[in-house]
Amino acid sequence: MAEQDHKTAKGHRILRTSILLLNMIAAIILLVVQIIPRFSPKSFWFFEPIAYTYPFLLIINIGFIIYWGLLRNRYAFISLFIIILGYDKLELFYRPSFLVFEEPVAKNSIKVMSYNVRLFDLYNWSGNKQTRSKIFDLLSKETPDITCFQEYYHSDKPDFSNNDTLNQILKSPYRQVEYGLTLYNDFHWGLATYSRYPIVNKGLLFFNEGSTNFGMFCDILYKGDTVRVYNVHLQSNHFKKKDYEFIANPDSGSKEDMMNGALSIIKHIKKGVIKRTEQVDELTTHIETCKYPVLVCGDFNDPPYSYAYNSISHNLKDCFTEKGKGFGISYNGSFLPYRIDYILHSNYFECLKYSMIRKKLSDHYPVIVTLKTNHKE
Repeated sequence: MAEQDHKTAKGHRILRTSILLLNMIAAIILLVVQIIPRFSPKSFWFFEPIAYTYPFLLIINIGFIIYWGLLRNRYAFISLFIIILGYDKLELFYRPSFLVFEEPVAKNSIKVMSYNVRLFDLYNWSGNKQTRSKIFDLLSKETPDITCFQEYYHSDKPDFSNNDTLNQILKSPYRQVEYGLTLYNDFHWGLATYSRYPIVNKGLLFFNEGSTNFGMFCDILYKGDTVRVYNVHLQSNHFKKKDYEFIANPDSGSKEDMMNGALSIIKHIKKGVIKRTEQVDELTTHIETCKYPVLVCGDFNDPPYSYAYNSISHNLKDCFTEKGKGFGISYNGSFLPYRIDYILHSNYFECLKYSMIRKKLSDHYPVIVTLKTNHKE
């Protein structure tokens, strides 16, 4: 009997030691993930995708805290300590509703929308030919003062002519529309910013002809003040159809197919990370030298625990961390659900309200904020 008790106790010690080892590994990886965004991934691109695992690592470490806590064991402080060290990442991931107090819309407020419209469903990805008109209905209902579109599409042909239609729908007489790709002189892909207030200056950033991943800025005259609005669509990973099929069913083929699928994913991620880093560095330098209050709207193609977000948001405020609720997931496509669409602002503004319209008309949800300015009437 004593020998049996000894074996049982030994088994428990081995199990507890194994769990402790796994806990330490998970805690160390979480620590690394919390630190990674501070360093440029240009030379160490393979570290950047690890940042995408933050939500999963956070949940795993919380699980270890609960496990050791139920046993009243001090090992619970291992993961707790690491999470506290990265407390600033928590609000980027999730914000409880009870912490959010929306303020009444002020007289000197301005409504801003950022929306990746996925070409207004040009290729009928949604399987519903009414999607474009539904997007227009949504815009007509919201009518922001400033609207930034990514994956914007316009055709000089009447069936998909969007420029003048949107001017009327948004009641925005001013616009900046730039095309990164034009085919047959009639079909255009790019970015667009519509404004109810005069645009007095325009410019391009990290523009590459033939690519729809670029950035632009316009200076808007708002009640006597000049505000610079950046509209950016950072480099995509450009996964192909077969890549998405592999992500959905990685073990559906042979070992060779699995290897080729994994290599293809890695290749696209590497290219995307390096190119995105170059764009981020150019954008942040441009923002730092800007003499006006700024708004940064766009699809970063990166979650909040990334180098892109960490760099661009430096010295800026994130509307989600001010007035957002829940997980803030803005991407609803076939890849991992993340918050990759943002509206950031300088201290000249204060966010009063943040919302997303969770209608699946694109593979992104529109982000809408109401901002209060410091402008004196």
